Amino acid sequence: MVKFCSSCGSGNIPDARYCAKCGSAMVPSPAGSATVQHVPPELVTEPEGADLGDVAAETPSSTIIHDERRPERNWLIFVGAIASLLLIAGLYYWLFLADDMNGSTETSYRAGADDAPNAEAKQFFAMTEANIRDKPTTVGSVILGKMPRGSAVTGIVKLGADDSSEWLELADGNGFIAMVNLAEAAPPEIVKSLNDKIWTTDAAVEIWSRASTASTMLDQAGEGTKLTLAGLTANDFIEIKLRKGGVGYLAGGAAILARQGGKPISISFDPQTCSFGGEIGAEFSKMGAKLRMQWQELESREFADQDARETAYAAIEGKSTFLKLARSFDGLSVTAIAQHYESQSVYFADPPAKVIEVFRQNGFRIGNDGTFLATELYAGISGTRGEAVAYGKTELGCGV
Repeated sequence: MVKFCSSCGSGNIPDARYCAKCGSAMVPSPAGSATVQHVPPELVTEPEGADLGDVAAETPSSTIIHDERRPERNWLIFVGAIASLLLIAGLYYWLFLADDMNGSTETSYRAGADDAPNAEAKQFFAMTEANIRDKPTTVGSVILGKMPRGSAVTGIVKLGADDSSEWLELADGNGFIAMVNLAEAAPPEIVKSLNDKIWTTDAAVEIWSRASTASTMLDQAGEGTKLTLAGLTANDFIEIKLRKGGVGYLAGGAAILARQGGKPISISFDPQTCSFGGEIGAEFSKMGAKLRMQWQELESREFADQDARETAYAAIEGKSTFLKLARSFDGLSVTAIAQHYESQSVYFADPPAKVIEVFRQNGFRIGNDGTFLATELYAGISGTRGEAVAYGKTELGCGV
């Protein structure tokens, strides 16, 4: 009789005490029962036409299906245990060691270059009026107050909530100021305030970090760029406000102010003849040519009666032709010119008193009432009226 191992199912001799295959102790068979009856059916294959003796004579591997699942389960358990240990170690590092090794803190901002335990407070100056906020961010923060231009402040530089901008945490703990509005040196003296006037550049200009061409060039603004002018410095630089905060400087401030209205234009005005030279004179010539063509058309037209003719002529006599400009003349903003029936006008965005002052500086003799002296025709500077108001504040007019 074949005695099968209850652990691995291998066949053994009837008197075997241990399995020849796996070494497990053999369980004694109950008295009077055949050993083969205790072997699970799925572990024994009986070839057709063979008896039990033939099965015992064959190679065990060809007749018995071994249960190899137990070693596989043991391996999976071992791998799972190792993975669990690694997971626990990782969690412990993240929870207890990572912060200490990285030196991070649980605040609304991360440590900046000067944010060390023994960092010393530094002094800076406000380059423009700067907001004091309760948090180092412009998003969701509250403005606690304002720091006037030129004010000295002390604090420690921190990295903002966006992890890129820098902020000064005030030494007294009463808020934060964006570093873009601060500098280590005091701002230059402003000798003339420009009241945040918008200037559209007429050529490419260089923007410097300080009122010196020896400083760092921040940017170049191309022609047509709108810049906010804050003031003119004592050393002939224009301080401008940058879109992202802070200030920059343009060299040649006086020259820039002289062309505020746009590209410079010359006004060669002769009050004795009401003639203008240069570009303005050329434009007046074009307007005059169109006006003469209208008169010629009227003269060649047939009218029903004299009243109709006079009505047509009156319409032309009372009509003015305007041309808008955006140019500058010695700091004045030229806004338009106009051709009237018997006179011509140049319009300015500046008040009459300023226009009179500039023309006097250019050698013109102008009375207190704004009229040019010693002229046979009328020539004068005055405030605009009627439809001309839409073209400027001041009119330089000349004619009969």
